[in-house]
Amino acid sequence: MKLWAILIPLALLLCLPGCKESSLDTKFIALERGLPDETSFNIKQDEYLDGLLSYTIEAEKMERYSERRMLYGYKVKLSTYDRDGGLNAVIKADTTIVDDARSIIFAMGNASYVSAEGKIFTSKIVWERTIDEITAPAYVTMTRLNDVLRGYNLRTNGKLSYAELERVSAEGIVNEADFDW
Repeated sequence: MKLWAILIPLALLLCLPGCKESSLDTKFIALERGLPDETSFNIKQDEYLDGLLSYTIEAEKMERYSERRMLYGYKVKLSTYDRDGGLNAVIKADTTIVDDARSIIFAMGNASYVSAEGKIFTSKIVWERTIDEITAPAYVTMTRLNDVLRGYNLRTNGKLSYAELERVSAEGIVNEADFDW
Protein backbone atom coordinates (compact mmCIF):
# COMPACT_ATOMS: atom_id res chain seq x y z
CA MET A 1 0.00 0.00 0.00
CA LYS A 2 2.89 2.36 0.72
CA LEU A 3 4.21 1.79 -2.81
CA TRP A 4 0.89 2.95 -4.34
CA ALA A 5 0.87 5.98 -2.11
CA ILE A 6 4.25 7.02 -3.55
CA LEU A 7 3.64 6.00 -7.21
CA ILE A 8 0.30 7.77 -7.70
CA PRO A 9 1.51 11.25 -6.62
CA LEU A 10 4.73 10.71 -8.60
CA ALA A 11 2.77 9.81 -11.73
CA LEU A 12 0.59 12.91 -11.30
CA LEU A 13 3.68 15.10 -10.95
CA LEU A 14 5.14 13.67 -14.16
CA CYS A 15 1.89 14.33 -16.06
CA LEU A 16 1.54 17.99 -15.00
CA PRO A 17 4.08 19.43 -17.51
CA GLY A 18 2.22 17.60 -20.31
CA CYS A 19 -1.00 19.45 -19.44
CA LYS A 20 0.29 22.96 -20.08
CA GLU A 21 0.15 24.54 -23.55
CA SER A 22 3.04 23.44 -25.73
CA SER A 23 5.21 26.03 -27.46
CA LEU A 24 4.58 24.06 -30.64
CA ASP A 25 0.88 25.00 -30.51
CA THR A 26 1.55 28.67 -31.27
CA LYS A 27 -1.27 30.35 -33.16
CA PHE A 28 -0.44 32.11 -36.44
CA ILE A 29 -2.72 34.44 -38.32
CA ALA A 30 -3.25 33.16 -41.85
CA LEU A 31 -3.04 35.65 -44.66
CA GLU A 32 -6.36 36.13 -46.37
CA ARG A 33 -5.95 34.96 -49.93
CA GLY A 34 -9.57 34.52 -50.82
CA LEU A 35 -11.00 33.63 -54.13
CA PRO A 36 -10.46 35.82 -57.16
CA ASP A 37 -13.17 38.34 -57.93
CA GLU A 38 -13.16 37.17 -61.52
CA THR A 39 -11.78 34.15 -63.38
CA SER A 40 -11.78 34.18 -67.16
CA PHE A 41 -10.58 31.81 -69.85
CA ASN A 42 -9.20 32.66 -73.30
CA ILE A 43 -9.52 36.37 -72.67
CA LYS A 44 -8.17 39.58 -74.13
CA GLN A 45 -8.47 42.64 -71.91
CA ASP A 46 -7.37 46.27 -72.19
CA GLU A 47 -6.24 48.20 -69.12
CA TYR A 48 -6.39 52.01 -69.06
CA LEU A 49 -4.55 54.45 -66.81
CA ASP A 50 -5.67 58.07 -66.74
CA GLY A 51 -7.75 57.48 -69.87
CA LEU A 52 -4.79 56.11 -71.86
CA LEU A 53 -4.27 52.51 -72.95
CA SER A 54 -1.63 51.13 -70.56
CA TYR A 55 -1.52 47.49 -71.62
CA THR A 56 -3.45 44.71 -73.33
CA ILE A 57 -3.30 41.25 -71.85
CA GLU A 58 -4.25 38.00 -73.57
CA ALA A 59 -4.33 34.85 -71.47
CA GLU A 60 -5.58 31.28 -71.50
CA LYS A 61 -6.66 31.84 -67.89
CA MET A 62 -6.80 35.01 -65.84
CA GLU A 63 -7.69 35.64 -62.20
CA ARG A 64 -8.41 39.20 -61.04
CA TYR A 65 -8.33 40.44 -57.45
CA SER A 66 -9.95 43.88 -57.66
CA GLU A 67 -9.37 45.08 -54.11
CA ARG A 68 -5.65 44.25 -54.21
CA ARG A 69 -5.38 45.44 -57.83
CA MET A 70 -3.66 42.17 -58.80
CA LEU A 71 -4.05 40.07 -61.91
CA TYR A 72 -2.71 36.53 -62.34
CA GLY A 73 -2.45 35.25 -65.91
CA TYR A 74 -1.46 31.90 -67.35
CA LYS A 75 -0.04 31.46 -70.88
CA VAL A 76 0.12 35.23 -71.29
CA LYS A 77 0.92 37.78 -73.95
CA LEU A 78 1.05 41.29 -72.46
CA SER A 79 1.48 44.27 -74.79
CA THR A 80 2.43 47.58 -73.16
CA TYR A 81 1.89 51.00 -74.71
CA ASP A 82 3.57 54.37 -74.35
CA ARG A 83 1.74 57.65 -73.65
CA ASP A 84 1.22 58.23 -77.38
CA GLY A 85 -0.52 54.86 -77.80
CA GLY A 86 2.42 53.26 -79.60
CA LEU A 87 3.44 49.69 -78.83
CA ASN A 88 6.20 49.79 -76.24
CA ALA A 89 6.99 46.11 -75.59
CA VAL A 90 5.48 42.64 -75.60
CA ILE A 91 5.98 40.26 -72.68
CA LYS A 92 5.18 36.57 -73.02
CA ALA A 93 5.34 34.01 -70.21
CA ASP A 94 3.78 30.88 -68.80
CA THR A 95 2.66 32.81 -65.70
CA THR A 96 2.36 36.56 -65.28
CA ILE A 97 1.41 38.65 -62.26
CA VAL A 98 0.42 42.26 -62.82
CA ASP A 99 0.53 44.29 -59.62
CA ASP A 100 -1.25 47.49 -60.66
CA ALA A 101 -0.99 48.93 -57.14
CA ARG A 102 2.83 48.99 -57.34
CA SER A 103 3.06 49.09 -61.17
CA ILE A 104 5.16 45.91 -61.33
CA ILE A 105 4.90 43.07 -63.82
CA PHE A 106 6.29 39.63 -62.93
CA ALA A 107 6.72 37.15 -65.80
CA MET A 108 7.79 33.58 -65.01
CA GLY A 109 8.44 30.48 -67.09
CA ASN A 110 9.65 30.85 -70.70
CA ALA A 111 9.60 34.61 -70.23
CA SER A 112 10.44 37.01 -73.03
CA TYR A 113 10.48 40.77 -73.41
CA VAL A 114 10.46 42.08 -76.99
CA SER A 115 10.67 45.73 -77.99
CA ALA A 116 11.88 47.64 -81.02
CA GLU A 117 15.25 48.00 -79.28
CA GLY A 118 15.88 44.32 -78.58
CA LYS A 119 14.80 41.08 -76.92
CA ILE A 120 15.26 39.33 -73.59
CA PHE A 121 14.75 35.60 -73.08
CA THR A 122 14.91 34.13 -69.58
CA SER A 123 12.91 32.21 -66.97
CA LYS A 124 11.88 35.25 -64.87
CA ILE A 125 11.43 38.95 -65.57
CA VAL A 126 10.49 41.68 -63.08
CA TRP A 127 9.60 45.05 -64.62
CA GLU A 128 9.10 47.95 -62.23
CA ARG A 129 7.30 50.28 -64.60
CA THR A 130 7.33 53.42 -62.41
CA ILE A 131 11.13 53.56 -62.45
CA ASP A 132 11.43 51.67 -65.78
CA GLU A 133 13.76 49.01 -64.42
CA ILE A 134 13.82 45.43 -65.67
CA THR A 135 15.58 42.71 -63.72
CA ALA A 136 15.94 39.08 -64.64
CA PRO A 137 17.39 37.14 -61.68
CA ALA A 138 18.28 34.08 -63.75
CA TYR A 139 20.19 33.07 -66.89
CA VAL A 140 19.46 35.59 -69.67
CA THR A 141 19.93 35.93 -73.40
CA MET A 142 19.61 39.53 -74.59
CA THR A 143 19.81 40.59 -78.22
CA ARG A 144 20.17 44.07 -79.71
CA LEU A 145 20.60 44.44 -83.46
CA ASN A 146 23.02 41.59 -84.29
CA ASP A 147 24.68 41.53 -80.86
CA VAL A 148 23.93 38.84 -78.27
CA LEU A 149 24.70 39.01 -74.56
CA ARG A 150 24.35 36.03 -72.26
CA GLY A 151 24.75 35.99 -68.51
CA TYR A 152 23.03 36.03 -65.16
CA ASN A 153 21.11 38.62 -63.15
CA LEU A 154 20.29 41.20 -65.80
CA ARG A 155 19.41 44.77 -64.92
CA THR A 156 18.31 47.14 -67.69
CA ASN A 157 15.52 49.52 -68.66
CA GLY A 158 12.56 49.27 -71.02
CA LYS A 159 14.61 50.62 -73.94
CA LEU A 160 17.40 48.09 -73.25
CA SER A 161 19.80 51.03 -73.50
CA TYR A 162 22.21 49.45 -71.02
CA ALA A 163 22.77 46.01 -69.53
CA GLU A 164 24.33 44.94 -66.26
CA LEU A 165 25.01 41.21 -66.15
CA GLU A 166 27.10 38.74 -64.19
CA ARG A 167 29.22 36.00 -65.81
CA VAL A 168 28.82 37.49 -69.28
CA SER A 169 29.50 36.04 -72.70
CA ALA A 170 28.84 37.91 -75.94
CA GLU A 171 28.57 37.57 -79.70
CA GLY A 172 28.83 40.44 -82.13
CA ILE A 173 31.15 42.82 -83.89
CA VAL A 174 33.41 44.98 -81.75
CA ASN A 175 34.39 48.37 -83.12
CA GLU A 176 37.69 49.39 -81.52
CA ALA A 177 36.69 53.06 -81.67
CA ASP A 178 33.93 52.30 -79.14
CA PHE A 179 36.45 51.31 -76.47
CA ASP A 180 39.16 53.24 -74.66
CA TRP A 181 41.75 50.51 -74.17
